[in-house]
Amino acid sequence: MLSVKSAVPFGICLFLTMPALAADMVEAPPPAAPTWTLGIEGSPEFYAIDNGSNTARSLADTYFKFSVSHTFENNFVGGVSFQPTFKTGGKTQFYGEATLGYKIKLTDTFTLTPSLGLGYTWHDTGIVKGSDTNAQLPYYALYLAGDLKLNKQWTWNAFNLRYRNAFNATWETPKVATGITYNIDTYNAVYASFGYSWKKAETTKAPYDELAADKFNFAIGYKHSF
Repeated sequence: MLSVKSAVPFGICLFLTMPALAADMVEAPPPAAPTWTLGIEGSPEFYAIDNGSNTARSLADTYFKFSVSHTFENNFVGGVSFQPTFKTGGKTQFYGEATLGYKIKLTDTFTLTPSLGLGYTWHDTGIVKGSDTNAQLPYYALYLAGDLKLNKQWTWNAFNLRYRNAFNATWETPKVATGITYNIDTYNAVYASFGYSWKKAETTKAPYDELAADKFNFAIGYKHSF
């Protein structure tokens, strides 16, 4: 049986060690959500209509898009991308673009993201500016994306709208796309999408003397976040 003299030091030691024991029992906080994302996307594009020697549904080009983006604490999203496009006939067009957007969480499951892009396209662009049929041009783009989270793994990318035009030439190229994303885990995701675009160019020849159907595409992509 413990005496009073021996119990007092034991009680003091127990009192001093209790905060440490309690700290050990507290669960560690969950890891912070990833803020950086690396992406790669690939897609064939097909002509939407008959146009000269190009027939509807024939292959127009194949592109690959490489991207890096960062989500800030205040819901702003910034990113850069590089896209080489390999056209039938051996020609190649390149795009470099920087974007800045803002995520608006309308509900627990639906997010709206408007963004602005500034870019440059070069090489075999096929863009008409005066007598130049391959003008190298800076351009701007306005985007609006709507994403609906179906569950922990699946997200319906309900719509992604784009209006794009050159600063000093007529190159209107709006596009609408929809798709689905599968989240493998917190850090990895794959997705697929379908898109349809239109075009208006600086020309007097139909059909692109006014806004007309241009191309459609089926894309697949992979994203890694950290």
